[in-house]
Amino acid sequence: MRQLLLAGLIGLVALAATPSAQSGLNGNWAMTFNTPMGTLDASATMKVDGDKLSGTMSSEAGEVQFTGTVKGATFTLNFDVQTPNGNFSITMNGEQKGDELKGTFDFGQGTGDWSAKRKS
Repeated sequence: MRQLLLAGLIGLVALAATPSAQSGLNGNWAMTFNTPMGTLDASATMKVDGDKLSGTMSSEAGEVQFTGTVKGATFTLNFDVQTPNGNFSITMNGEQKGDELKGTFDFGQGTGDWSAKRKS
């Protein structure tokens, strides 16, 4: 019985010491958006604090700040973009698998998919 309890405690300590997928989002990412008007390349810097996600995203169209939430390997982020056609609120959903991200985005008048790879 003692050995079983000891093995269980060691297992819990090992799990607590394992980095979470959430912290794996931290850093710089090269992104590609597949939009109704073609592909758009961008870069993002992400920071995770608990279940909160924040950062900046840059493309040829400029730079925006975003906020979001993280749950395990999945996340959601939101940001606004000012265009000549007005303000667009964009929501992105994604999932992390190692050094790659992929997901979908919705800008209110359409949707698309996106992917990203960690920058070295």
